[in-house]
Amino acid sequence: MKKATIVMLSAGLLFFFNSCQKNNESLLQSENVKIIVEKNTAGTESQRNGEGPYVLNMVIQLSGDAEVPSANTSAKGVAHLRVTADKKLYSKVNVHKLDQGDTLRFSHIHAAGVGVNGPVRIFLCRTADDFGKNIVTDLTQAQYDLLLNDPTYVNAHSNFFPGGVVRGQIR
Repeated sequence: MKKATIVMLSAGLLFFFNSCQKNNESLLQSENVKIIVEKNTAGTESQRNGEGPYVLNMVIQLSGDAEVPSANTSAKGVAHLRVTADKKLYSKVNVHKLDQGDTLRFSHIHAAGVGVNGPVRIFLCRTADDFGKNIVTDLTQAQYDLLLNDPTYVNAHSNFFPGGVVRGQIR
């Protein structure tokens, strides 16, 4: 009985620490962008276990230094993006440490490489209230292909930085 309790407790803790509800402050402290790209086919082990099918699963660190031009701010953020084979984007964007008096406005995925500004291609947060929430977006074929293959980035806009307060490269 005691052994079964320990096993169940261990499994619960493992699930908790590996869930997408991780503390964003700990994600912000990480120096590296965590990228997991899975190309699952129907009936794979991960699908049978309810872990997918994600064709893209990323945690992107957002900072003012990555903006073009650089945003002089202490704000930091995290964007979690998951894309399924049936063209659904699951996203959550959090931004912390905004300058006093600044407020978030919206967040997007843009088409462009590092150091270049590009056009908006996918809305992530349409209002300030969307930040910190899980958002589901149905992607067009063009948006799906863009996310999987082309240079793109996430950024968040604020009142003090209408062109972008924090940014992080997807690819």
